Amino acid sequence: MTERVSKRIDFAKKRRAQGRSLTNAVRKLVQLIQPLAQQHGIDLQARLNEASARKSEQRRLLAERLQESVVPLFIGGSHGPDRIGSCVLVRFDSDLFAFTAAHVILEVASARLLAPSECKGGKLLPLPRCAAHLISSGSHNDLDVGVLVLPARQLGPFQQRVFLAGTEIDQNDRPDDQGLASFYFVLGYSASRTQMKVSRAERHIHQQSFHCSTNPVDAAEYLQEGISQADHVLLDFDHKEIVIGGRRVNPPKLQGVSGGGIFHISRQTSQGPLVAIATQNRRNSRLIVGTRIKHFLAMVRELKARQF
Repeated sequence: MTERVSKRIDFAKKRRAQGRSLTNAVRKLVQLIQPLAQQHGIDLQARLNEASARKSEQRRLLAERLQESVVPLFIGGSHGPDRIGSCVLVRFDSDLFAFTAAHVILEVASARLLAPSECKGGKLLPLPRCAAHLISSGSHNDLDVGVLVLPARQLGPFQQRVFLAGTEIDQNDRPDDQGLASFYFVLGYSASRTQMKVSRAERHIHQQSFHCSTNPVDAAEYLQEGISQADHVLLDFDHKEIVIGGRRVNPPKLQGVSGGGIFHISRQTSQGPLVAIATQNRRNSRLIVGTRIKHFLAMVRELKARQF
């Protein structure tokens, strides 16, 4: 007797249909309200445009603030510097660390890691000699944890950066939130050459961060993907449905965003903690995979107990 194989569900298609249905419902609601608004002398479309502009500005300011703590990583290449990933700077007690994906560190091999001196670019400087600690099994359900222990007195390109601490980090491993009061914000740096310009005369890197607002998916998708919800967060990222300024756009490939930060942000305050480190983009499933921050903190606590 042959075992029956369950059919794979196209959750991405379902999410896409739900999103478009919601967009159409909002559009129809606006059409219904428009005449009533005109009777009261209200330019409804102008109000909606203003609200959209405010939302875009809030996202821009959020990305600008978090870029002080989320940093691109480079190595020197034969044709100039190559971006290999991202990292998030964290302060735990009085010690300083950079959290990233283990596979980013493994790609470095014997090369020297570099990072820009300023959050919007700047001269590439070598990272200080720092110990790397990894959890990497190479499996599809890998924790993919990389922690760099940074010397506080010699931070190199991280000297002027902001290290996240205290409530800026989800130290209690709070459950995911799919409510309307918050969203999840992914920030990292694509390795695409279109997202980076090198001024060789000035020896400066001019970089553009990648960021998106999204939400976690349902538990059923974790089961289908073979991903532990206790260890990872799965976020909706349909690269065919990215809309900016009312138009669909093609985002850059997410290679290089690995090691970037995933934040849980309140819509009211535009504040929220680091909850995971981005480790993988499953394009076919339209998902971003993140390893929950508790695993990075567990490694830090273990290192501190061993005095590094």
